[in-house]
Amino acid sequence: MNKEELLELLQSLKIDKEEFWILSSSALVLRDLFDSAGDLDIAVTEKGLEQLKANYNLHQKENGWYIVNDKVECKPDTLEEWKIERYNGYNLESLEKYMMYLKTSTREKDKIRYEIVLKALKKTK
Repeated sequence: MNKEELLELLQSLKIDKEEFWILSSSALVLRDLFDSAGDLDIAVTEKGLEQLKANYNLHQKENGWYIVNDKVECKPDTLEEWKIERYNGYNLESLEKYMMYLKTSTREKDKIRYEIVLKALKKTK
């Protein structure tokens, strides 16, 4: 999904904007740091999870994430400490937090994202 498609998807989600934040490549797309995201990953508050459960037929995966639909997955905000950045009306995972994940990832696609996030972080300092 490109930025326009991502924004359309976000606007169609049946959850309050303050009850979730956008993670990984989708957050990069919204910041104009990356061209497209395969899906939308979000972290949700307890209230946000309840809103999604009321509006969608969620399926929980073995890793604790929920499949909302064919384009959206969510992770309940329970154990992790998040740093949120407000960007164009949406809450996004901070670049610093995402970088911490990328440093430990062995996925090939994350190696590309690592360089992009590193460059963006250098610009902000």
